[in-house]
Parts: sequence; structure tokens; C-alpha cells
Amino acid sequence: MASAASVATATPRLASRHRARAPSRAIRRAAAIAASTNASDDDVATSARRDDPTVSREDRAHVVLGAGGRTGTEIVKRLVRNGANVRACTRSGAFDAAAATSAPWSSTLVTRCACDVAAGAAGVAAAVAGADVVYFAATASASGDPDAVDRDGVVDVARACVENDVRRLVLVSGAGVTKREAPAYGFLNAFGGRMDAKAAGEDGLRAVYQSTAAVERGCTYTIVRPSGLLDGDAKGAASLAVNQGDEVAGFITRADAAAACVEAAESANCANRTFEVYERDTAVATATLSIADILSDRTLAKVVAFAEGVFRRRGGGEGDGVAAEVLTAREVTSETWEGLFRGLTRDA
Repeated sequence: MASAASVATATPRLASRHRARAPSRAIRRAAAIAASTNASDDDVATSARRDDPTVSREDRAHVVLGAGGRTGTEIVKRLVRNGANVRACTRSGAFDAAAATSAPWSSTLVTRCACDVAAGAAGVAAAVAGADVVYFAATASASGDPDAVDRDGVVDVARACVENDVRRLVLVSGAGVTKREAPAYGFLNAFGGRMDAKAAGEDGLRAVYQSTAAVERGCTYTIVRPSGLLDGDAKGAASLAVNQGDEVAGFITRADAAAACVEAAESANCANRTFEVYERDTAVATATLSIADILSDRTLAKVVAFAEGVFRRRGGGEGDGVAAEVLTAREVTSETWEGLFRGLTRDA
């Protein structure tokens, strides 16, 4: 557990409630089993899930895989503000030494853990045991193995979530993942087949949740496809649009993308659904998504756009006028998160 510093940004009532309660018997026993050198991962997984069936949803952890990344960190921040118990996982369990003493890592609501999603299903099962929601915000590094992380890792986590009765798995994917002919797809895919792996990971996840076990246990997933991720503060639901069908992409801050993930995890309208999310008026067709369209560095994007022969500005509220009904007929805007999620079509 992190240091005992108070959480100024957490919802007071929720934060107080979580700090006041001692860990449940199931969680204590799971920790004891995990410490045992002879324990199997199945022992750890089943202990927190079944040993104490009276544990409330509020007591169950929100697990963030890839918590050390920029989007994963924003998810942790959002959860802490909401007063949730967070299990923040990185591949090694280590965090930057300076960051570890500051928010959100200094929060008493955050437990730092190790989980290498590329290491196979056994290690993943232990990380998600006893969770209410799991957020998959991990992705392979530029020199890493996308097949191991973005494809096999996603499927392993999905299977572990179903086996451990995790209510919702939220996958952070990306817009344009189905548009193989788009220039941006080819550019990103040059890094070890990254886009191919993400597409296969999405498909594999959906297959897991179509299984009899997932349906009978009531386990669900949400796939969130942000794009053009920017640093900066969250602008809120009223500044965003959601879409489906992978026809449109746009820019969005990581803080807003994280908020969309956390809010979607609590919405019945997002169960077993996939959607794109971006800032209003930044829409561009994914079928022709260029390298410039995905660069968060605006100056570099302009240079690349000139090189491509098409000058476009993105992320500052100035789209290229892409408003054709064929692209935006499914776009939804609203002042609230539930308004954004209302009417989302369930995945086939």
C-alpha cells in the first residue's frame, strides 16, 4: 500500500468509507495465499472471489493494467477522485521514484502491484482476483512485442476476468484499428504489426465474452477507441463526441479518454459495446487517416501534413469540415456521460 497521505481530490464520503474499512477476509486471505510459495494462481483467484460472497462492489478493487503509462496514470487519477480502491499494475511493479511520492500514487486508495500481461494467463489471474472492474491500458513499447501484449495479453486478461467473475473489463484500444488501407494504419503497423495485434486482440476479447461462461456469470466488456491522445486537463463530457463503426477519429486529452473509460465501466449502456471517443469538431475519416492526423505534436503534424500534400490542423477545435452524414450519422454529443452513452449499439 502506498503512503498514508490523505486524498484531497477524492470524494470525501467515499474516500472516508474506504479508509475506515479494514480489508475484507477474502482480500486478506488472497494476500496471504499470494505470499505463499506453494500457492497456485487458481487458489489466489478463487479466494478473493468466492471466500466472502458478501463483499460489496464498493470494496472490490479497480485494477489498472499499464498504470505506469500516461493514459493508465490518468485512469488511476480519475478512480482516486471517485474514491475507488485501485490496484495499479505495471509489468515489474515498479514506478518512477519521484512519482511514487506524489498523487495519485501517494493515495491510501492505491496499491501498487506487478502484472506482466505478456507473461501468460497464470500471472494475470492473480492480478485481477477480487476485482470489480479491470482496465487494460497496457500496450507494447516501440521495441516490444505487440502480439504478446496487444493480442495475446488482451485475450489472457479477458479469460482471467471471466474466470474470476470480474463485472466489467474495459479495453483501451484505438480508432482506425479496422482500417488496414489507411496511411496511419500502415505507419503504426510498421512497429511490429501493432495495429494487426490490436485488431486481433479486440476480436479475441469479444469471442471470450460470447462464451457460455461469460454470459452465465454476467461478465461484460467495453472497448474504448480514443485517438490522437493529448496531454492536458480533462474538458468533460460536454466537449466530447462518441461514435461507432470505426468510421471517425479525432483528438482527445488522455484525461478525457480516462474519464470515458471510468464512466463507461459504470454504464449499462456500454456493456458489450465498442465506441470511438474524441473532441467535438475534430472528426476525420478513419479510412483516409493520415500520419499527420494521429500526431499529438501539432507542430510536427503540420510538417508531416505538408509532406503528405495535405495541410490540416487537429486538436484545436478546427476540423477539416468532415461532417458528411456517412461519417457522423452515429455521432452523439451530450452534456452528460450517460447522454453520450445512450443508444450505443451492442456488438454483434
